[in-house]
Amino acid sequence: MTKRDVNEYDVIVVGARCAGAPTAMLLAAKGRSVLLLERDAMPSNMAHSTHLIHPLGVAYLRDWGLLDALAARATSFTDWTVDLHGAKLHGPPPPISGMAHSLAPRRDILDGALADAAERAGAELRSNCRVSDLIFANGRVVGVRGKDKAGREFSARAQLVIGADGPASMVAKCAGAAEHHVEPPLQSNIWSYWRGVPIDHLHITIRAGAGAFAFPSSDGSVLVSANLMHGDFLKARRHKEAAFHAMLKRIAPELAAALAEGEQIDRFYSGCTRSFVRRAWGPGWALVGDAGMKKDPVTAQGIASAFASADMLVTAVDRGLGDARNVADEETLAAELTEFERARDDWLLPYYDFTLRLAAFAKPDPELAAFNQALSRDAEGRAQLFGAVSLAFSPEELMTPSNMKRILARVDALS
Repeated sequence: MTKRDVNEYDVIVVGARCAGAPTAMLLAAKGRSVLLLERDAMPSNMAHSTHLIHPLGVAYLRDWGLLDALAARATSFTDWTVDLHGAKLHGPPPPISGMAHSLAPRRDILDGALADAAERAGAELRSNCRVSDLIFANGRVVGVRGKDKAGREFSARAQLVIGADGPASMVAKCAGAAEHHVEPPLQSNIWSYWRGVPIDHLHITIRAGAGAFAFPSSDGSVLVSANLMHGDFLKARRHKEAAFHAMLKRIAPELAAALAEGEQIDRFYSGCTRSFVRRAWGPGWALVGDAGMKKDPVTAQGIASAFASADMLVTAVDRGLGDARNVADEETLAAELTEFERARDDWLLPYYDFTLRLAAFAKPDPELAAFNQALSRDAEGRAQLFGAVSLAFSPEELMTPSNMKRILARVDALS
């Protein structure tokens, strides 16, 4: 019998979207036997997710051979226009990994391409397949139980089960993954899609307690969103359309007027989330993407960081699973996964904290307001801010007193 005959694999990945599909694809490309399980039909949209991909994520798509097909369906762009409490900033984020463009294909297009790539690499994809529990042996996860698309119960075993099943991860729940850095929802988005609106790059408006953004998406459409503080969103969620238009008219009247000349082509969507960091692994299990760390979506870092985290995890798993005989050394695997968690947190926690500060939509104090105005006149500082949003520049370095002083001094010298 082969491994597939007895439903045994090197790795089972639960969740086949922008964290799980790349994880399965990269592991399968390394010769690992991989079962990829997805509860939804594939391809399909996600009702609670906007989908801007920063240049770091676009670079991964390029490296995986997927960019050309996705760019044929979605408009790429480089420039950002940001109105930050009245400070007007315009320019591109810094390039990273040789990529300067952003892209925003809808999730059925993106996730479908990723899942197809995982299958081409050799992963076995089962969609409409809901995992209900983990299988344990001697305190270690050794597999999963669930129901397939026909409602039949199944079980499958593996040396490692990876949860890529989002913030409400069943893998994390069943494994008892501890959480830290937990924050309640701060702001919420209401968005839809239009055609005939002259938006060809990213536009962001931020005010105290409010925000709005717009960017090109798929097949000639534009995504436009209003940001409401979470309490305001809870009051308005039964009247999304009215709340959306009222917010845009209040803080982004030019964008509101442009929408009146366009054609809305989809319903209104909404999303909000708490923020948290989870333990990244335990005996026989690991987490990747939003299952392991969920940031507020205000910086749109989720997809790019999912790609990068998948790449990091695959390196650790491949090293930890052993040689060609696929005999895992528990001590080696634990050491590799420990290093993965350390590297994930060292890289992403500064962006996590920075994102929470932005998501508060707080009115800047006079010192920060002066700094924002300075950024509007300083290309280097502006690129640093945009890079802190797009995962290309350290937010800790951006906000150091010495860096802020340097930027202010450069602007003063121009006056």
